[in-house]
Amino acid sequence: MENIEENLENVPSGCMKELKGFAVTRTERGDESLCAFSEEEAALSKKVEYLRGEFTVESNGKWSSHFFSIPSSILYEKIDDGDTTDFFDSSPSQIKDFLLWQVLGMRIFVFVLQFLFSSWDFSTDAFKGVPIEEGELSKLDHIIQRVFAGFKRWDAVHLLHIAQYEYVFESSLAFFPLYPMVIRVLSMAWAAPFVHLGFIHVSSALLISAVAINLGCFVIAAAVLYRIVQLISKSVKQSIIAVLLFSVNPASIFFSAAYTESLYCVLTFSGLLLLLENWPSFLIRYIGSLLCFGLAYATRSNGLVNLCYVEFFCLVEFLLSIDPENPRRRRVIFGSPISTIISKSIVLILRVTFAPLSVSLPIFIHGRRQQITFCSQSSANNVPMTLQRLAAEHRLVTVGRTDIINWCNVSSFIIPPFYTAVQSKYWHVSLLGYWRFRKIPCFLIAGPAFFIVAFGVYQTWRRLWLKKSLLHLLSEGGDHVPYTLHAVFLAFGALFVYNAEVLTRVLFSSSPFPYLVLARWISDSTPQVRLSDLFVPQPFPFFTYFCRRGLTEFLLYLYLMSYLIFGTTMHAMWLPFT
Repeated sequence: MENIEENLENVPSGCMKELKGFAVTRTERGDESLCAFSEEEAALSKKVEYLRGEFTVESNGKWSSHFFSIPSSILYEKIDDGDTTDFFDSSPSQIKDFLLWQVLGMRIFVFVLQFLFSSWDFSTDAFKGVPIEEGELSKLDHIIQRVFAGFKRWDAVHLLHIAQYEYVFESSLAFFPLYPMVIRVLSMAWAAPFVHLGFIHVSSALLISAVAINLGCFVIAAAVLYRIVQLISKSVKQSIIAVLLFSVNPASIFFSAAYTESLYCVLTFSGLLLLLENWPSFLIRYIGSLLCFGLAYATRSNGLVNLCYVEFFCLVEFLLSIDPENPRRRRVIFGSPISTIISKSIVLILRVTFAPLSVSLPIFIHGRRQQITFCSQSSANNVPMTLQRLAAEHRLVTVGRTDIINWCNVSSFIIPPFYTAVQSKYWHVSLLGYWRFRKIPCFLIAGPAFFIVAFGVYQTWRRLWLKKSLLHLLSEGGDHVPYTLHAVFLAFGALFVYNAEVLTRVLFSSSPFPYLVLARWISDSTPQVRLSDLFVPQPFPFFTYFCRRGLTEFLLYLYLMSYLIFGTTMHAMWLPFT
C-alpha cells in the first residue's frame, strides 16, 4: 500500500482529485487535457481506491462494477446538498420564531375556515354519535359545540364516541385506541370538576381536549420534521421549506380536527428522528424508536409499516461501524474477525425479532381485550339504554352480539383479530374492492398525491444512480430510499386495497417523503433565494412569489391552496373530500 501511494507522487497534482473521484477507463494524451492519464496510471488509481475501500462511479454517470463490491471500509463522503454561504442573512432565533408563527398562523386559518362553514350541514348517512338533549347542554356547551363544530365530522365522531363510551359498536373497532385514550385522560385531568358541577358537558370537554392535543402535536411534529430534513439534506433552506409545506399541506384539516393525524405524525417522526441521530448509543435510540412506533401503531393501523425503518437502520448498524481513528471512515462488518461477525449477527437477529413483537404488543393486548368483550354474550347487558336505542335505529352491532359477529374464533398477534373483518364489512377494504365507477372522483382527488410519489421515485432513482456504492448509500442512511419505498407501499395500498382518497392524508402524515421531495425540488429551482426571501409575503410566505416562476410552480401552489381551503370547508360542511 505504501509503495503504491509513493508512486502517486508522479501523478500531476491538479489531477489528483479526478483520480480519487472517478475510475478513468480510457484517456488520450494531448495538450488540451491536464488530466490525460495513461492506462497504467488509471489502473494505479483504481488499485489505491480498492485498497482504501473508496469505490466510485464512472465519469459517464453509470454504475461501475464496484457498486456491489464489499471493501473492508469506506469513506463517508456524503454529497453535500447544503446551502450557499450567501443564503444565511437571518439568525437561528429568527428562523425559529418565523416557523413557529407560521405553523400557528395556519392552524388559526384552518380554525377560522371551519368556523365559517360548519353551520352549512349537508345531510349524510354517516355516523353522528349519540344525540344530546338540549337540557343537558349549558350556554358554554353551545358556544363550544358551535365554535369547534367543523372539527367533529366523519371519523372524528367515531373517535370522540370511543373516548366517551369506549368500544361499544363493532364499527368502532376500525379505529385504534391510543388517540381516544389520550383524549379521555386529558379531559378527566382538567374537566372532571367542571363536568361534575354541570358547567360543561363531557362531550364538549372531549372536543376541546382533542383540538388541544392536535394543536400541540402539530407544532412538535413541525419541529421534528425540520430536524429530520436537516439531517437528511444537510440544508437549512430545505428544512424551512419543508416546514412551510407542512403548515399548508393538503390534509391540513385532519391535523386540526379530532383525527389521529397529528398524534400519529409526531410519534412516527419522533421514532424516525431517533434512528437518524448519531447520539446517544444505537441501543438507546433503537428502544426509543420502538416505543414511538409502538405508540404510533396503537394510534393507526399503518403504523405497523414503520417497522421497516427499524429493520433498515438495524441492518445499517450491523454492516457499518464508525472507525474510532477516523470518524469519516466506516468499517464494514465483513472485514472484522469471525467472532465479531457472529456476535453482531446474533444481536441483529435479536433486534429484528424483538422489533415486531414489541411494536405490536399494545395492539395485541387491545385486540385480545376487545375480542373477549365483544364475543361474550353477557357484555350486552352492560350497554347503556341510549346506546341500545341508537344501535336499533341505525342497525349497529353492539358488544355481545355473537350471533352476528363472525371473528370471535380468529387468532392473530400482529394484527387485531377483528380488523380485517371490520374494515371489509364497513369500509369495503379489500383487494380492488374500491374499483368502482362511482369512485373515480376519489381516485382523481388522490391524483396529485400519486404524482408526488411517482416524481419522488424518479428523483430517488436519479440520486441512487450517482452513488459510489451500495455501502456508501447505506452509510448515508439510505438517502431517500427508505422513505421512497415507504411512500410507494402506501400508494400501492391506496391504489389497490384501501380508500384511494385517504392517500393524501395518510401520505402527508405518515412520512417525511413528500416534504423531502418537494423541498428539494423547490430549493434546486431557486438557487438565488436567501433566507429572508422565505419570510415574505404573509400569510403565505415564499410560495406566493414562487408560484409566479412557471406553470409547474403555479400548479403546486394551486394544489396546496385549493386542498387547504376547499378541503377544510368541504369537511366542515359534511362533504367528503380527502
